[in-house]
Amino acid sequence: MIKKDRVIVIVVSILIIVIGFMLLFNRKKIESILKNNKNISKIYENSEKKKNAKIFDIKLKDNKLKRILESLSPDKMGMAASILKDGKLVYFLNNPDITFYLENKDYNKALENAKVIKGLKDLSLLSPELGKYFKEDLIKNNFDHSIKTIENRPEVIKIKDRIIKLLPIRNSKDTFDQLSEEKLIEISEILSKSPITVEFVEKKDIKKYNLEETVEISKTLYKIGNVNPVLAIEIEEMLEGFDIRKAALYGDLYVQDEKYEKELKKEYEEKQYTFEEPFLRYNPYGRTPLAYGMKYEPVNKSDLLKVTVMGMGGMPNFSYEKKYTSGDILPIVGLYPKSENIVLIEQLNPSDKKVIKSKKLKLKTIPIDDKLPAIYIEKRVPGSIQPGFNLASYNLKDEGLPFTFDSMGNIRYILKTGKEMRKVKIEKEDSGIWEVKNDEDKFRLNILGKILGRIGREDGDIASKNRKTKYLVRNNNILTVVSYRDVTYPTALFSEYGLDSKDEVFKAIIFYDKNGADENIIEDGERTILYEGDSEN
Repeated sequence: MIKKDRVIVIVVSILIIVIGFMLLFNRKKIESILKNNKNISKIYENSEKKKNAKIFDIKLKDNKLKRILESLSPDKMGMAASILKDGKLVYFLNNPDITFYLENKDYNKALENAKVIKGLKDLSLLSPELGKYFKEDLIKNNFDHSIKTIENRPEVIKIKDRIIKLLPIRNSKDTFDQLSEEKLIEISEILSKSPITVEFVEKKDIKKYNLEETVEISKTLYKIGNVNPVLAIEIEEMLEGFDIRKAALYGDLYVQDEKYEKELKKEYEEKQYTFEEPFLRYNPYGRTPLAYGMKYEPVNKSDLLKVTVMGMGGMPNFSYEKKYTSGDILPIVGLYPKSENIVLIEQLNPSDKKVIKSKKLKLKTIPIDDKLPAIYIEKRVPGSIQPGFNLASYNLKDEGLPFTFDSMGNIRYILKTGKEMRKVKIEKEDSGIWEVKNDEDKFRLNILGKILGRIGREDGDIASKNRKTKYLVRNNNILTVVSYRDVTYPTALFSEYGLDSKDEVFKAIIFYDKNGADENIIEDGERTILYEGDSEN
């Protein structure tokens, strides 16, 4: 009998263990069954709510927080109880000394604090009322800023250590210690995009780098200097006279020119070009959309060439001469936009200018930029107008777009100086050379738009008069340029008056696209010779 009882006990024990394992591994399934059972779901929910409410009561001090948590649905109460298993989060909720967390500079502690903030944000997702409680009752001042600061602190500590190592600039450690975390993050993001700058700061030998690399280094250090003025001074001292600002602002212009030069050289060297079959490149430096460059290998040491752009729409031909030597690029300028221009290239005998041989070219151009104004010629007296083109220093809000137009209103030359130079004034410095001024510098560009150099300005920028007059010596005329007229439509005016004839011989009205002189204006204007030997035959 005793033996039989033992067997029964063993069997029952085994059944209890098996049932226990089944309950353990199928807990969620059993809970789901209980929840979905209408008869016992209410009993189950109440049981879970009481269990979680007891957890909240044991762990938390603040009664308002407890009430908010207890008002949640059973499922969300369970989620909250799970989040509150983090003892450090519970400690923060009961002792919300935000200053202590904000002042911490230890990396490991910062990681713990960031985890606490994550728990806080997870709780906030359970109820808008919880989020409001944390913002208004728990952390009363600068909630969003404080949360973000504590969250970012581990990365900021790493960033500061990394930046000090990556930028070993004299006195920079003290400067970095004074920077806000936002600025440290900003510097880190700037540096992360330019490993070559990190290398340069370590070696400090700018001559080691090519033009493109030098510009990248300059732009990166200039951006970092803009974050903090003290840091900018320290960077300037480190560079010992190298003008980082100018390299950062204008360096891309030179990089672009170098790129075009390499492309031109590579294409030109692919075959042998002659006068009869020359190398032609439209807009060779990307700044003169109404120009071509021509190259070939002359038989003699040099050739005297005459370029004639055939007139259109009643305009006479436009001609100039140029001595061409091996390696040069012959500018073909004064072309008409959106046209197939007929251009005659003639090789002349230098002694008597007789034509030795000639080549006719058909050169296509694109439409002019929509940013340029429309030009209406109200009056034109052929023979009385001084020959040449009307040069307009035209500026938009943040860039210059100088151009020239002929006596029939055709835009015949455009120089895209770009946003790097900002607003500009343009003057003819020498044959085929432009002087381009912005508010602090002067640049020399050739007729095809290649930058020949930058010249620092010593003179200040004098406020431009709205009405300017220029004396035209050859025909004894006066050219008046009015930069901006706010009439029915915003316009500019070019007017030429004959001192001998006592009459207006030329009048061009330029219609701006936008209202306001800050949006579009012709800062200055004059009558100019576009290129050597310029004439309207």
